[in-house]
Amino acid sequence: MVLDVDIPSKISLIELAENIIHVRGVRAVNITVEETDVEVLGLVVIVEGDDIDYDELRRSIEHLGAAIRGVDQVIAGDYIVEYPVRSLRR
Repeated sequence: MVLDVDIPSKISLIELAENIIHVRGVRAVNITVEETDVEVLGLVVIVEGDDIDYDELRRSIEHLGAAIRGVDQVIAGDYIVEYPVRSLRR
């Protein structure tokens, strides 16, 4: 699952990762800063696992004052369905 998240810049990314990794079903998390502002960081949060409890995941993120702006990607099933790379041909 790939999430677009905004978080106050005073919050530690380590603290966010620790909150997320304790959510039922989460096996791994990758947090990358995409945008920086004086008060807010724009993050891409990639969460992997089986049967992830999305409501618990959302609460663990919002508990720190962060907000999920969008769910950018979800992969489910017995195998990974790759997103096709599109060319920019005219």
